Amino acid sequence: MKKAELIKYFKNRYPAVNEGGGDWRFTLKDDDMGYAHMRPKLRGRTRKEIVGVSLVMKPRWFCHLTSEIYQNDGGSYLFVTGDGNVFIETEGEITEAHLTEITQMALDWFNKCCTEEVIAPELKRKYEIYNRPGGWQFTHIIACVLKGDVEKLQSYLDAFKRGDRMEFIPIIQQEYFERAIPLAEKYRSGELISPVRF
Repeated sequence: MKKAELIKYFKNRYPAVNEGGGDWRFTLKDDDMGYAHMRPKLRGRTRKEIVGVSLVMKPRWFCHLTSEIYQNDGGSYLFVTGDGNVFIETEGEITEAHLTEITQMALDWFNKCCTEEVIAPELKRKYEIYNRPGGWQFTHIIACVLKGDVEKLQSYLDAFKRGDRMEFIPIIQQEYFERAIPLAEKYRSGELISPVRF
């Protein structure tokens, strides 16, 4: 299968964004359950082709919190696979049947990631440690909100006001904590109920 055929197959089925350089992103899910997109890739030789997808996802409640705290629907995801970690290796050429199968594998991954038994340990891990790079810190702040941990969020805000970024990545802004604290107070008081216990 040629890359153009792969792109055409997914473009006919899912909303697509051309990211430049020949890379495409396809929205796999965007409904009440949550949001996920995938980036498919072909590799291998003619007699042993591989199709893989990299995936990101966030449950719908996570989408709402990222929007409220970060004021955008940008790059914060709860789960991310590595590049091509979900893949099919063939003994020949990739066919449309393989693309149907890899799509089902991606949907199965999304559905599994929406379960409390998968989400809870992920939130617990990201709640306990904050000084990891990238999307980890966005999820850490959300986990603090869901826990109602006003003190931790306030300590970050106080540090930022003093000019101490406490190893937070440059994209994390002071106003994120300012918006997160009132939400954390609502989860603490029971006005809002966490969708996941962790």
